[in-house]
Amino acid sequence: MDTKEITQNILAVMENGWNNTNGNEFAAPFKDISDFVDIRGVLHQNITRQKVADEHQGILMSIYKNSKVSYKCIQASLIDSNTILAHAGAELQAPTGPLAGKNSSVITLVLINSDGKWTIRAFHNTMVMKQ
Repeated sequence: MDTKEITQNILAVMENGWNNTNGNEFAAPFKDISDFVDIRGVLHQNITRQKVADEHQGILMSIYKNSKVSYKCIQASLIDSNTILAHAGAELQAPTGPLAGKNSSVITLVLINSDGKWTIRAFHNTMVMKQ
């Protein structure tokens, strides 16, 4: 698989998790410990995969209830043989809550290969301002 395909496969797991209201599925591609910058710009440093799952389950059941997301890899390149730097576009359709309507963001990911399995080590979600 090439870097873009690896990244898109990871994004597909996250997308399915979000759209199935399943925080554990959403968080499955993350390393045991990762860094996560959320849409509000808050850094969750050294956050566990379970904490990512729990936090997302909470928002999927509240402010993002019944929302749908789609992710598309824009680019992905090797930094070294075990590290990919990637960027993705996200489209969120939220029926209610603080981001009601259609919203876009750009995500930066650092993926790490450990024993043949690619996982997310760093994730940064940046809102694209509406023009």
